[in-house]
Amino acid sequence: MTILTARGKIPGMVYHVMSDQPDCCPSCQTRLDLVEAILINDERVFVNFCEECRCEILIVED
Repeated sequence: MTILTARGKIPGMVYHVMSDQPDCCPSCQTRLDLVEAILINDERVFVNFCEECRCEILIVED
């Protein structure tokens, strides 16, 4: 089961900017699985999960 930390406020959270290309993990370049879209500070954030690295990747629209 994937435990999402994005809903909590975590200092130093890194957000990646969405591009026209498929979303990939910045560490291993594996294709990401979209888990859900949430609102953080009135901005839509796409919560993705990398199965290879077992981590959450947060992506925002440009």
